[in-house]
Amino acid sequence: MGGAGVGLLLTGGAVGGYLHFGAGAGPPGRSAAQADPAPAKPFVPWAVALGEPRAGSRTGACSWGEAAALYCAGPGVAAARLSPADGSVVWSVKAAAPATRTAADGAPLHAGGLVLVAAPGSGTLQALDPGTGAERWQRKLPDGARAVASAGGQVLLVPPNGNVTALDAASGAVRWTKQLGGMGSVWWGDGAVAYVSTPDGGGGSSQLLAVDPANGAVRWQLRTAGRLRPVGAARGGLYLLDVDTEGKTGAVVRVDAATQAVRRVRLSVPLFDAEAAVGADGVVYAVGVSGALIAVGAEREMWRLETGLAVASRPVAADGRIHLTAPDGRLLAVDCGTGRLVGQTRPRPGDGRDGFTATLPTPVPAGGRVYGTAPDGTVFAVSAADPTGW
Repeated sequence: MGGAGVGLLLTGGAVGGYLHFGAGAGPPGRSAAQADPAPAKPFVPWAVALGEPRAGSRTGACSWGEAAALYCAGPGVAAARLSPADGSVVWSVKAAAPATRTAADGAPLHAGGLVLVAAPGSGTLQALDPGTGAERWQRKLPDGARAVASAGGQVLLVPPNGNVTALDAASGAVRWTKQLGGMGSVWWGDGAVAYVSTPDGGGGSSQLLAVDPANGAVRWQLRTAGRLRPVGAARGGLYLLDVDTEGKTGAVVRVDAATQAVRRVRLSVPLFDAEAAVGADGVVYAVGVSGALIAVGAEREMWRLETGLAVASRPVAADGRIHLTAPDGRLLAVDCGTGRLVGQTRPRPGDGRDGFTATLPTPVPAGGRVYGTAPDGTVFAVSAADPTGW
């Protein structure tokens, strides 16, 4: 999937930030040659349009990765590297197959020092050099499989039947293949461990496995009540949503990674089709189709905010705030402690009859900035320091 192309789409996070120095030239008596260096150039918010113009939604997905840069993917673009300073395109690789939209989890992955992409419709996992975009290796994906970047330099290819294959991310070589999980399984990685949650046929319980990504060995397994969907890991625990067969989340579940002890916190009001993330402090933030955004601590629901959004992206916590995107391209910031909306960007809807999008990639906060994507095909960056000025 080579070839130069114009970029598109995003999810990622940018790193950058800047240092602010005083305007003085230094202590009295210093010469010009000894003066302090010139002040660093302040960050200026930017927005760039990527991809060929087309009607409707062009929302992309990005991720922060190798070489401290933003990597994006989207319709017509397998991957593009953007400069976090101004959004300029360093390189871009055109997608081999056309796609009308990007999956919410379609941002480039990063493992083995490479950028990993699986453009919709291509059926191929492609590994690119982060500096140049040159292809290092590619491998055909099993039918229906998705790639899950994991720890230890391994990439897991996970098809619906649970016949998982682990690839060495640096070379693409097969390391092992095992039957792990099955229909309905959801995988995620944390540090040196990969986890999989598989509901039983009736959705009354789920089996959790902790898997060594280096050899596929199961470190521990647990069956517990509920149809559990993973959120993430923090402070030695795995966090999951208890979702019934109708898509209603009634509780947040924590499993201790060392002892496998299970703890449940019931929600005051269930959320439908919830998207969630866990902060470094173990607080889970979840938003439902109704627009309710909640924070759930170790013992109870801490606060609830009605955002007014019909749907929203998966939230992400950083710098004391929750960030999420709306279908019209707005980026919202909510205070983690109080649940108060503290800022939002202007809408960036697409044109034509498909001006909004059901594909809502997670925004990427990093280095004092927040990066987002919108239906009009733009990738944009704002300062995380003062959302009231967005």
